[in-house]
Amino acid sequence: YGQYGDQGYDGQMIDPNMTAGADGNKGDSRAVLSQYIEKLLIAGHSKFKCTLCGKVNGQKAHTENHVESIHFPGAFVYNCKYCGQRFTGRNKLYMHVNQIHKKMH
Repeated sequence: YGQYGDQGYDGQMIDPNMTAGADGNKGDSRAVLSQYIEKLLIAGHSKFKCTLCGKVNGQKAHTENHVESIHFPGAFVYNCKYCGQRFTGRNKLYMHVNQIHKKMH
């Protein structure tokens, strides 16, 4: 079960359905983050806005990472496919793989 009580949980209510499974990589669990993202069209370009704080980004994936790491820290757990180390955010896993296992991927 994903743990959010011990990873800097800031007291915001988290939907238990957002918590990743025991394997840490529950396929579509991040899809629930989309409910906190609003797509905007600004000067002919798509932008994505966090509805919780108003932060705007040009890429939806970056906005999803923002919502996950800032508003729901620790709600998801990701396992490294190379060494099994666990991470509480997709971006943390990405950084780990690119720094530690860069020759493997």
